[in-house]
Amino acid sequence: MALLATRSWGAQEPVPPGARNPGARNPGARDPATVGTVDPATVGALDPATVGALDPATVGALDPDPRTSGAPEREGSRQPGGMRAAVHRPQAEPLAVLVHGVTSSSRSWWRVGPALAERGYRVLAVDLRGHGASPRPGSRLSIADLAADVAETMAAELGADPPGSPRPAVELLVGHSLGALVALELVGVHPGLARRLVLEDPPGPRSLDWAAVAAGIEADTRLAATDPTALRRDLAAANPAWPPGEAERRVADLADCDGQAIAAALRAGVPFDLPALLAAADLPILMLLAEEALGSALIGLDRKAAIEALPSGSTRVLPAGHSVHREALDAWLAAFDAWAAAPG
Repeated sequence: MALLATRSWGAQEPVPPGARNPGARNPGARDPATVGTVDPATVGALDPATVGALDPATVGALDPDPRTSGAPEREGSRQPGGMRAAVHRPQAEPLAVLVHGVTSSSRSWWRVGPALAERGYRVLAVDLRGHGASPRPGSRLSIADLAADVAETMAAELGADPPGSPRPAVELLVGHSLGALVALELVGVHPGLARRLVLEDPPGPRSLDWAAVAAGIEADTRLAATDPTALRRDLAAANPAWPPGEAERRVADLADCDGQAIAAALRAGVPFDLPALLAAADLPILMLLAEEALGSALIGLDRKAAIEALPSGSTRVLPAGHSVHREALDAWLAAFDAWAAAPG
């Protein structure tokens, strides 16, 4: 197991009385669209490789360092060997924990984190092993390994063993893609750890060509290191629904992750049974799926089986590709708000 690098939103912001109810919007919180805006003069402090990938038109919209975007309010301190030490602080409720997808990082939640903070959550996003600023993976990168890392990091963050808490330690657990599988593994191993679970476009075991995924990871991470400007341009052109600055952050994520190790771990396929994981999860679940025609990672019979494993009304299909929160944040939040407000 490994302690993971994290970033957080909401913990240091004043919360008006009554705004601690999960899902309740805090009208006094910062507008997510303005979090992290900077004067272009700060660009000189950026990593040179990242600066080369920036579109001048978007520089003013970026936070001080897109390689650590989201205006983190708490991160571990660097220790020898690349480990990050956990920073202990009093537990605050409600807590939302966000788990990103493959080759992304906690940075990818730069709009979701502030939006959930507006709704009264303290938000903690992790960098999975081999991603972002977390330790490199070595030979261990299974879903069970990744879930164990998240559990250890949460325990360090909370100052206690979450499964031993008298009430759920996490009000809301959110996972995208690979992170959705990690989240399902986590609640399966630690029943009662979380009260609610949001799964964003989890992959189906037969929906992906894992060898092709691995080859794409190797190509993209190599290009992020050798020609970030070209990669940013290609990503922006291929994803017109992304907001300004998203392509830059995606390039930074790819540059930060251990592409070779991740590709090696995925090339032969990832063993998991999504319908079984869904059926075994004993908590309310909202599954937000991308449209199949737009690039969902859950298609065909895999998709049908996953939807049928959940109670009726637990699934929403949103007008976006695989990275739903990047492409259709308003629809993502609207679906979440309706679900969070529902009784039960």
